[in-house]
Amino acid sequence: MIIKPHDPYQQPLNFKIDEGSGFDSFIPGSNAPLVNMLKQAAAQCPHELYYIFGPHGCGKTHLFTALYRSLHQPPSAVFFLDLTLAKALSPVLLSIDVPEMMILDNVEAIAGDAQWELALFGLFNRWVDKRSGMLLVSAACSADRLPFTMPDLITRFENGVSAPLEPLNDEECQQALIRKAQLRGFKMPERVAAFIVRNLNRDMHKLGAVLNRLDQATLEAQHELTVPFVKKILEDMLH
Repeated sequence: MIIKPHDPYQQPLNFKIDEGSGFDSFIPGSNAPLVNMLKQAAAQCPHELYYIFGPHGCGKTHLFTALYRSLHQPPSAVFFLDLTLAKALSPVLLSIDVPEMMILDNVEAIAGDAQWELALFGLFNRWVDKRSGMLLVSAACSADRLPFTMPDLITRFENGVSAPLEPLNDEECQQALIRKAQLRGFKMPERVAAFIVRNLNRDMHKLGAVLNRLDQATLEAQHELTVPFVKKILEDMLH
């Protein structure tokens, strides 16, 4: 989803935010100090860059979405863009007036595209020149390892508060699944959550997709969640 102020180039696009991705379903694990820091920063909107990095599936998008949903800013004051989704569109999306908060998820997705990199560089410089507002960025790697072709763009992202988002351990992933299931209105036994996590390597994107399928399957089959039932669902999904 893009939340952005008026600009003369293009109307806002309706990229949907997952309504289940709030702090009520977010398990911070060892990331609690980082999460608290970002909550405080989002409430105060300092003129600061926060660069959060971690491997695919560790929960960066969930965290950013939860922060967005916790904001008390009007929609026109926030720009939220997942560059994994936006890269197939025009870099003119970044030709905006700098709002009070910018959230750029998965910035490495546009690496190697000269037009996108130039547009991102321009947006970053406009933010610096404005001298107000918060810039929140995520990537799969630390800033010094970003595969951008513009060295100056890498340098820009190195000049901020940088912190890793650590993946959840097995027990924390199980807690996350159980809580997400509870919020959807069905019960997931601990042994079932443990079985799912063991088979999906703690990738929260995959775990979320499985949860969606189980939610549908339990309604269709009127069947409680058991390990054999879940095993069959996983086998069907893999084939």
